[in-house]
Amino acid sequence: MTWHHYTKNKRARIAAEYDHYADELLREASQLEAAGQQDSAAIHRRGAQANRDVADAARESSRRLNEILNS
Repeated sequence: MTWHHYTKNKRARIAAEYDHYADELLREASQLEAAGQQDSAAIHRRGAQANRDVADAARESSRRLNEILNS
């Protein structure tokens, strides 16, 4: 397990990046759902939630970000 100290600015950039990934996955999920691909849409939505979890951890603290990245 690797633990890093992330500065507040670095954590903010990580959070923004993972929020962006989540937004992209949700857009794709909507398109898949519209095409009748519910199972694929659900997988994308779970991926989006996982990315939101990382973003939330990054906003919370360096310790929490390390915990989620190393889990």
